[in-house]
Amino acid sequence: MARTNPSSYQPRCAVSDTEAAFAAESALPRRLARRNRFVRGGIAVGAAATVGVLAVITPGIAQSVSAANAPASAIQADGDTNVRVGTTDAFSSRGSSTDRDTARPAIDVNAAAAARAASVGQVDEQVAQAQASAAAQARTETLASTTHAIEAEADRIAAQVFYWPTEGEINSPWGMRLHPILKYSRLHGGADIGGAIGAPIYAVADGVVTKAAHGYNGGSGNNVRIDHGTMGGEGIETSYLHMTDVDVTAGQKVKKGQRIGTVGSTGLSTAPHLHFSVYVNGVNSDPAPFLYAGRR
Repeated sequence: MARTNPSSYQPRCAVSDTEAAFAAESALPRRLARRNRFVRGGIAVGAAATVGVLAVITPGIAQSVSAANAPASAIQADGDTNVRVGTTDAFSSRGSSTDRDTARPAIDVNAAAAARAASVGQVDEQVAQAQASAAAQARTETLASTTHAIEAEADRIAAQVFYWPTEGEINSPWGMRLHPILKYSRLHGGADIGGAIGAPIYAVADGVVTKAAHGYNGGSGNNVRIDHGTMGGEGIETSYLHMTDVDVTAGQKVKKGQRIGTVGSTGLSTAPHLHFSVYVNGVNSDPAPFLYAGRR
């Protein structure tokens, strides 16, 4: 026996006239049935969409699986790299391409570094050449300066070496002797160099004439005295006695080898000759070392 439902709704199993129940628009079973139809239709559409998506995706997956399992001979060539469709080869290919792209700037950097190194090498070579040239120039200047200094010293030394004052040899040296006229021993303060009357007499070194006398002059006759300044660290003067002619005057500058007069026999003299004296720092000294030094 069926139970009675106090509401107006009656279960379908309890409706005796089903057609009459669903004929009314307000009947609840009919509204539920309509709603159920919409739900079933949505589910059907969703199922169809899912099937469509699977239909699209499934071939790709199948192809990827097939490609992954395919042998090396089945690999498809894609550009410069071999890429297997549906696998991670694409990522490897992109990585290789990225590596090559990354290597190119490195090569460019290396080329730039090599160019800079070559440029630096050229600059270093130019600097080395400039330094070598400057060093050579400095050596040349030093040698030139040294040469000039040597030449100046040679000239100075040469100026200190006496020029032979007149023709002939020393026939009466410097030292104590018996005077030929006075007949007593005394210092012969010079070296007598024999010569003919009128033979030229020369200055033995550069200097300044301090005396140019004429006459008897205490037995010296016509005579000349020259101050040669400092020679070899010593003050040197020379004198020329018994001259016939005097060709210079006091205060005149003379050069080594310059004619200053002629041989004679004036003053206290027995024959033509030149009495030649040397004074070192004002002291009468033997002239022979000075004279012979000029003949070496």
